[in-house]
Amino acid sequence: MCGKQTDDERIVPDGIEIISQVGPMMCGGTDAYRDNNAPKKILSKDMTLFDVNSSFSILALPPEYDCRNRLWYLSAFAARSGNGTFVQMAKVTEQRGPKKSSIAFVKRDVMPDLVDLVNESDLAKSNGNHSNTHGLPENFGGSVFVKYASGETISISNNQCPVIPYDAALRIASLFESFMGEEKVPLKDLSGLREVHFSEERGDGYTRAVLTFNADGTGTNRKNSRYGANEYESEKPVDAETMSRIKKTIESCGMLAWAGLPENDFKPVSKKSMAFVFDDGETVAIEDNRDVPYSIGNGFFTIELEMATKH
Repeated sequence: MCGKQTDDERIVPDGIEIISQVGPMMCGGTDAYRDNNAPKKILSKDMTLFDVNSSFSILALPPEYDCRNRLWYLSAFAARSGNGTFVQMAKVTEQRGPKKSSIAFVKRDVMPDLVDLVNESDLAKSNGNHSNTHGLPENFGGSVFVKYASGETISISNNQCPVIPYDAALRIASLFESFMGEEKVPLKDLSGLREVHFSEERGDGYTRAVLTFNADGTGTNRKNSRYGANEYESEKPVDAETMSRIKKTIESCGMLAWAGLPENDFKPVSKKSMAFVFDDGETVAIEDNRDVPYSIGNGFFTIELEMATKH
């Protein structure tokens, strides 16, 4: 049935209030709901994940703001990872300008600073409100997802308009800029990267591949797979440009700092992992079911695609 459904047709969890609901793929129609169980005040002081993104392209600023340095878009991510905090920020400061992204793995636990920011900006006041209008472009609205060790969460989304106040966005941007300048956790130098190991374990078998960096800058990828009773082996050369691009992906996505990131809330259909082996014998292992910013989360898949499917 197209269009708004009747109350009798809706089967929703307790506490979920349907605001509007339209037929599938109804361009311009809005699906919206409110989680009335979502807390408007967070008691926990132990934040484990901060993930906020919002566009301000449709926002008309009052004259007291300096529009020469305005924010058009902001995304900010922070989570503890091993012995540090993984932080990432992307912002647009020019109309229709490029996103400027930065990543850091800082030694200090910056999550208490973000607890204070969330409380002082009262970001939880809209907790549980979600709205999606079909047919709008990406990065037109935004979302907020904050997790605490207590199990409390803040979850907000709206693809039509900003999801956080502009003043809160300015404060987030300033805070993350200060994080980027803090003392970093040292990461391995990628010039010493010798091999990348990929593994996928499935119910019907597995795929395992080893990508070796050769002395001349090229690479060799060896893969073996099993699907049910059938096993396959293959080997292929990889050109120097692709090998260089893989290193750039690892660096630009901060993948060597993913090891201690928290697991995401999605149940994987298979278990995938990747290990980076260096000349000195040290290995950095990561898994793909980790909470990482959407903008860099494709780093794992980009390398997997080269190692596991391009044969």
